[in-house]
Amino acid sequence: MDDDGVLRIAMMPWLAFGHIGPFLELSKALAERGYYISFICTRRNIQCFPKIPPHLSLDIDLVSRPLPHADGLPDGAESTMDISPDHMHCLKNAFDGLEGHAVAFLESAAID
Repeated sequence: MDDDGVLRIAMMPWLAFGHIGPFLELSKALAERGYYISFICTRRNIQCFPKIPPHLSLDIDLVSRPLPHADGLPDGAESTMDISPDHMHCLKNAFDGLEGHAVAFLESAAID
């Protein structure tokens, strides 16, 4: 919770639009109820998002992080729709590499 009593929530869905879409909808619903959302995702995936409604744009922060390199992951791949099933382990490894970015973001966003 921040100093104004607003609950701050971080979302970081798996890199599949079947996960990202529902997480984004949940973020909008929570923002409608007065919560502040930090939605952590990769740059390319964020570019594919539908526009956040203007009345929610101050309450949903789209936090863009680069997807780390993973051996075998095709160039430019940032979601399951960019890869074949045999490259899934590569995407999982890259997603695991986002941990440091997520931790750094959460630490920087922490409220004393």
